[in-house]
Amino acid sequence: MDVEVISTAFCLVLLLFGCAVANPVGFTEDDPRNITESLVVEERGNGYDNYLPLEPGAPYNIHLNVLKNDVQKDPDCMLGNAYNYMPWLFPNGSLTIKNESVALDLSNLMLGDRGLVSLVDSLHELTNYSNIRYLALGFNQLTLLPVSTLKLFSSLEYLSLVGNPLADFTLKLETRPKLPSLPALVSLDMRDCRLRNFPTDFFNDVPKLQYLFLAYNYISKLPEPLFNRLSKLTHLDLSHMNNTDREEELRAENPFMKLIAGMDMDPNVFEPLVKLRFLDLSYTKLELKAFIALSSLGTRLEYASYCLMELPTLLDHLFLMRSIKMLDLSGYIGGGRTLNKGSLTLLRDSLEVLYFRDSEIHRLDWLQGLHKLRVLNLRGNLVTSLIEAPFNDLPNLEVLDMNFNFVQSWPNEMFSQNLKLNFVSLRYNNLMATTSAMLRDFEDLKYLAIGGNSLKCSCNYVYLMQVAAGNSSVLVLEKNGTIDSNYTLPVEFLVTHVNLLDFKDEDYRCMDYTTRVKVNPYELTVCAHEDEDNYINTGEEEQEYLEDIIEDYLVIYIVVSFLFVLLMGITFFIYWYWFYIKYFCVMFKNSAILSFFNDDQLYLDKSSLIEESMYNYDVFVSYSENDRFWVLDRMLPMLEQDSFVSVCLHERDFEVGYSILENIISCMDRSRCLMLIVSESFLQSRWCQFEMHLAQHRLLETRRDELILVLLEDIPKRKCPKTLSYLMKTKTYIKWPRERAQEQELFWKRLRRALTTSKR
Repeated sequence: MDVEVISTAFCLVLLLFGCAVANPVGFTEDDPRNITESLVVEERGNGYDNYLPLEPGAPYNIHLNVLKNDVQKDPDCMLGNAYNYMPWLFPNGSLTIKNESVALDLSNLMLGDRGLVSLVDSLHELTNYSNIRYLALGFNQLTLLPVSTLKLFSSLEYLSLVGNPLADFTLKLETRPKLPSLPALVSLDMRDCRLRNFPTDFFNDVPKLQYLFLAYNYISKLPEPLFNRLSKLTHLDLSHMNNTDREEELRAENPFMKLIAGMDMDPNVFEPLVKLRFLDLSYTKLELKAFIALSSLGTRLEYASYCLMELPTLLDHLFLMRSIKMLDLSGYIGGGRTLNKGSLTLLRDSLEVLYFRDSEIHRLDWLQGLHKLRVLNLRGNLVTSLIEAPFNDLPNLEVLDMNFNFVQSWPNEMFSQNLKLNFVSLRYNNLMATTSAMLRDFEDLKYLAIGGNSLKCSCNYVYLMQVAAGNSSVLVLEKNGTIDSNYTLPVEFLVTHVNLLDFKDEDYRCMDYTTRVKVNPYELTVCAHEDEDNYINTGEEEQEYLEDIIEDYLVIYIVVSFLFVLLMGITFFIYWYWFYIKYFCVMFKNSAILSFFNDDQLYLDKSSLIEESMYNYDVFVSYSENDRFWVLDRMLPMLEQDSFVSVCLHERDFEVGYSILENIISCMDRSRCLMLIVSESFLQSRWCQFEMHLAQHRLLETRRDELILVLLEDIPKRKCPKTLSYLMKTKTYIKWPRERAQEQELFWKRLRRALTTSKR
């Protein structure tokens, strides 16, 4: 018997047994309350917070999670996940609705395509499909869209197909299925169904669809007509789109394409969605041109998540919707470098909540003008100071989360104009001192989190900690707040209601710079007169501590400063005299190479060092391979045939069996004079460069002065090495006239004269 048929029969038995014992959770059969009312209660039991509006058109009930006891934990992205918007569905794909008269749960039954058809046919006599409003088909083995099955559910409002490996949405299929007519369908869950491409008419027959969840798929493109019939859609989830296959395909053609590969969209794909309020693109990488599609979003968009989208740049298309109330740009690496005062200009009259976590933000001047902003989350950035932040432009700010930045203590009040501010979190920053201005800023707060900082045990800090602990009634404060002659604490600091939201003993210990150990601030008194048990630093102790620091680090500072100045001087010297240094190094290298050779081992007639000795050649010619034609076809006949000058050429006269270096030295020493045929090719050749340096070295060593320079072309000054510059200044050179025949005759006459003179 077919395995799938057996599985279907077993599932049928389980379902029949479940229907016999099922009863709505929390209600009896005689409960007189309306079924609809009971469903509302039951729909809120999937274990996730329900972010849905309480009534149509009302704001989403999105929890920001900033007031939890453990503020180190933060939601992955601000808008949460799909289960926050599907209270009717458990994470395992089963329904939270237990009323079998309106709900049918066929999830997690390992049903294949034929098995689902068989099971639905078997249950037809027991269940009135026309009354079913909730249908769960998640986490089965469906490879085909169950069109024929879905047609039976004419009143279906909530449908889940999550986790089915649907394989019929590829470009290779000429005819692809689409959703059947479901006129009452409100919410559709097709997450993790391996979807790649949709037919353009896929959603044409679900006109009342309001919630669409397509996360965790492989969609490569959204064609323009796809959403044409979804004028009532208010919620669209396109998060966690996986385009790995597309990236690999593009990388095979061009490895740099992976950097910009992502989901593509036609420019006007969102234009029909006139009621869209919620868009989740978190963890979905878009192609650069796909951002243009965001400009077609309607003016009703209020909730947008671009969290961890790998944004290539801060594009204006992200913010053309002036109605956005909640925006998540977390994980935008490098965002701080492109932010400016005009980046969020279009959102000044709407934006209320902004998450911009882990985005390398350095400055806060771009917050200017966001007068409706209520919640600001900037944790995990690179902010070092709040002094230049335009908090005066944020009168409605209620929550500020700056955890895991590098914020330092501030000397002046920053939040005096933020009368609605009730929560500030500055965990794990660079706070060291609790200034009077900071106490004034904390005065009206309800919640404060400053753990994990290296705060010192100052009077202000101990006062703040003990007030937060509810010990304000036993604080010792003298008139006018005078503690001693060096430190004062104004009486008006009545921070009596602030709560430390993140309190942990180890995170709130302060540093006593006298003993240089961390102590518990609750064991200290608030700046009482100094005695043996007082660990509070007075002004005198702080001054002594500063003097110790200066004394300890003064030598290090002087040495580091001296080394820095010396390094800058050496760098400037090398830059200014680089060409001379390079020339010296080359000469030194050539001399070092020659020192390794023993003249007795070279094929060298040592008698050539004597003035009266005979030479084997009249001239040794050094030239580049690119100038070979001119040397062999023009110069050589002129010298050897017409002037009877014996010429030494490396390709003709070098001895076989000896190294190139030995041949060069030997031929130079056996030649009466040396000739360099200089061109740009000559200067680019390593061997020609070496022969030029060697020629100068051998002439100096043998005290000879026979060197002829022939310039085949003009040499730009920037390409002329120091050796050649020196030779051109100390030796007469001859320039070859390329185009003037009369001057060429004069050139050969001068060259013959120079070579003839060297024979005398």
